[in-house]
Amino acid sequence: MIERKCPSCGAMVPFRSSISLLSVCPFCRSLVQRKDLDLETLGESAQLQPDGSPVLVGARGAYRGAPFDVVGRMQLRTPRGFWNEWFLVFADGRQGWLGEAQGTYAVSFKAEAAVPALGDLAIGAKVEIRGRAYEVREIVDAEYLAAEGELPFKPPLGETAPSADLIGEDGAFATIDYSETPAVVFAGEYQGFEALAFSGLKAIEGWA
Repeated sequence: MIERKCPSCGAMVPFRSSISLLSVCPFCRSLVQRKDLDLETLGESAQLQPDGSPVLVGARGAYRGAPFDVVGRMQLRTPRGFWNEWFLVFADGRQGWLGEAQGTYAVSFKAEAAVPALGDLAIGAKVEIRGRAYEVREIVDAEYLAAEGELPFKPPLGETAPSADLIGEDGAFATIDYSETPAVVFAGEYQGFEALAFSGLKAIEGWA
């Protein structure tokens, strides 16, 4: 881990991962972009909303035997409630995401794939991603509320963007993020909480 001085408040901003491009100052919540040894302030993140998640920046876990560190989070809001996207850095060098909503967890990785335009999608439509068949389960507008820790890009905080959730066989899922052009695709699978072998979680009253 390295630390650099925040250009806004002077506090030390940690960068746990050498591949992180941005970190949220834990003191003034400025979005600080790393450019080699120089830092640039990009704005400020809103306060995170209480959502009852046991996951924390700094927690550790494993996905299919591959250890990872939780180094950042984006918090979004949809008509169904809050949704977290935790940024994962794996010991083998991969970057991934842990989606968390209403007690459901899913691990995904960015996938290079051509997908239909948003206007061509409908609930129940079939979409093929890298040779695998999926069905569109939901199309929602997600509001980017806040962020913390380290991220690989600047999140569009305060903006709302559409996304599509897809499901496949055997617990497979994919998300098409239409906040960018072309759309960004993430593919992975749902995981039980215990299967992720977490350590360093937040203490939740009533949990054993």
